[in-house]
Amino acid sequence: MPSMAKIYLLYQQHGKKIMDSAMQSNGLFVFKGKIDRPMYSTLVCDTTEIGLSGMIKKQHDKPDLLRMYIYPGQVALKTFSRSIADAKFVGKGINSDYFKLEQMLKPVYEERNKISKLTEIAHEADTSPLNRKLDSLSLVKKRIQRKFVIDNPDSFIALDALQDYAGISPDIAVIAPMFNRLSVRLQHTPLGKEFRKFLADQKDLNPGAMAPVFVQNDTAGNPVNLASFRGKYVLIDFWASWCGPCRGTNTELVKIYNEFKERNFTILGVSLDRADDKDAWLKAIKDDGLIWTQVSDLKHWGNEVAKLYSIMKIPQSFLIDPEGVIIARDLETKELMEKLKHVLPVK
Repeated sequence: MPSMAKIYLLYQQHGKKIMDSAMQSNGLFVFKGKIDRPMYSTLVCDTTEIGLSGMIKKQHDKPDLLRMYIYPGQVALKTFSRSIADAKFVGKGINSDYFKLEQMLKPVYEERNKISKLTEIAHEADTSPLNRKLDSLSLVKKRIQRKFVIDNPDSFIALDALQDYAGISPDIAVIAPMFNRLSVRLQHTPLGKEFRKFLADQKDLNPGAMAPVFVQNDTAGNPVNLASFRGKYVLIDFWASWCGPCRGTNTELVKIYNEFKERNFTILGVSLDRADDKDAWLKAIKDDGLIWTQVSDLKHWGNEVAKLYSIMKIPQSFLIDPEGVIIARDLETKELMEKLKHVLPVK
C-alpha cells in the first residue's frame, strides 16, 4: 500500500460517531481504543490525500472500504494489494463468521436489489408480483440465518443474526428456544443480556399491557411526561433523522395526525438521534412537518425510553388508549388509519 495512504476507522459508541485515523509506519497501520463489546465498523482507505470529507463529497467515486467488526482484544488483518477492501483477517473469529454469513446471504441481497430497482420503475398495479418475490426472499434469508444460528452456537455473529431473525415483534415460542441453545458464554455477553431482556420484556409491551411511563426532554429542553397525555389516544413513534424508512413514514403520519388531531388523538415522537446530530434532528422535524411533540435524550440507541421499550430497530410504534394501555404496536400506516377510524369514529 502506498506510503502516503491514510486509513480511517469509523464506528458508533454510546450514541456518538467515532472516527480515528492512522498513517503507515514500518508497513503497519495501528488503531488503539477501548470498547466493551463487538462493534460494527468501517475502514476507509485514502491514497489521494483529500481526506475523509473530500472522499464523501466525491460520491460518484466508489470508495475503498471494508466493513468489519472491532472487538475487545486484537483484530489483525493483512493487505495484499493497494486496496483495503481486499484485506484478509488473520486467524478465525468474529469477522471470519461475519464474512461467512455474508457470503451465504449474498445471492439474497443481489436478487433483492434487482427487484427493488424493478419496483421503482414499475407501475403501482404491477408491483404485487415483485412484492411477493421480496416476501419469498425474506423467507429464504430467515432460513439461512436460522441454519447459521443452529450451526454456530458460540459465534457472536449467530447472536447478531438471531436478533435480526427475531425482528421487532418476535414469536417468543420460536426465538426463546433458539436463544437458549446458544452457548452460556454468548448468552452472558452484553448483547446476550440485552437480547434476553428484550425477549422477557415482550409480554409487558404487547397489547393489553400498560405502556411504561417515562419523562424525556423536548426540543426546547422541557421535560415531557407520557402520563400527561392521559385522556387521549397516543401513538408513541420511535424514529430518527438518519433513518430512511422513518422519514418515508413521516409523510403518512402527518396525514394521519391532521385527520385525527381533533378527535382525541396525538403523536409523541421519540428520536434516537445522536448528541452531535441535534441540528439534523431539528431540521428533520421542520422538513417533514412534524408539528406534534418530539422528545429525545440524544443518546442514539442508548436512548433511555428506547431501552425502556426494548427498541432494537426503527421505525417502531405503540398505540395507547386514554387509560395508558397499549392497544396495538408496529402498525403499518394503513393499518393505523383503519384502527383509528374504528376507535375514533366520526360523531
